Amino acid sequence: MRPLRARRRRQRPLDQYLQSPDAARGRSPGVEWKTMKLKNMHRRFAERALEPRYRFPEASLLVGRPAQTVRRWAVGNPRVYRGKRKIDEPLIRIDGSFETRDDRPLSFLNLLELRFLASYREAASLPAIRRALDFAAKELGVERPLLELEFSIQGKNLFLRFAEEGDEPYFVNASQQGQAALPTVAWPDEAASFLQSLEYDDAEHAAYRWWPLGKRRPVLLDTRLNAGRPTTADSGVRTIAIATRSRSGWTPEEIAEDVVVKPDEIQAALELEHVAAAA
Repeated sequence: MRPLRARRRRQRPLDQYLQSPDAARGRSPGVEWKTMKLKNMHRRFAERALEPRYRFPEASLLVGRPAQTVRRWAVGNPRVYRGKRKIDEPLIRIDGSFETRDDRPLSFLNLLELRFLASYREAASLPAIRRALDFAAKELGVERPLLELEFSIQGKNLFLRFAEEGDEPYFVNASQQGQAALPTVAWPDEAASFLQSLEYDDAEHAAYRWWPLGKRRPVLLDTRLNAGRPTTADSGVRTIAIATRSRSGWTPEEIAEDVVVKPDEIQAALELEHVAAAA
């Protein structure tokens, strides 16, 4: 059975994106950019990374945080604090729009940004992490570093430099706990594991594939396959197709026969989709 394919959405040209107001949203004040490597990537490669594909509930499964948390990180959150209205600014800039419930505001790169933020423990100051990312972007001369191979190589050292040289209270408090505490706070093991779950194109030196459960589990997101939807690694079947059948009462054996997928792929797909296998 051939994998189901979603209807293609109209893409926004890369130059239009880079020149739009969206491209400025979310950038921390005072950051000066050396070069924009996205412009130097092959156009189709960059457009795939920036194309809006995902809604907040789907991103929630992949990022590992509640949908409301993902939404707050992505588009901000109005709230009342001590009787006064306050707006929490977004921690990323979304590549799509969020005007109707049918919109898909998040791109592949947005997922990587959100997952990186989620790799920090609950007590982390995520605005401080966001500013550390801006510092890394400036040092690497790129606009959005999590797409870049160079960040996977130099990211830890850049974050430690930012933590040691800056005056962010989050990092300052960590340094006061002892020299050994700072690397753990500034660059936790989960952040390193996340970067190891990415694959990079040899020519573009940029991420195009993500193994959300780790490279030993056979599910992935590939910007060149199935419109970037979560997919089984060997059979090429969308995980949602497996999850939908399981929710309808199909057993793993019935699913395997119907869509020609391996048992370990079924198990990984159901884990990613947070669905229990039918007996």
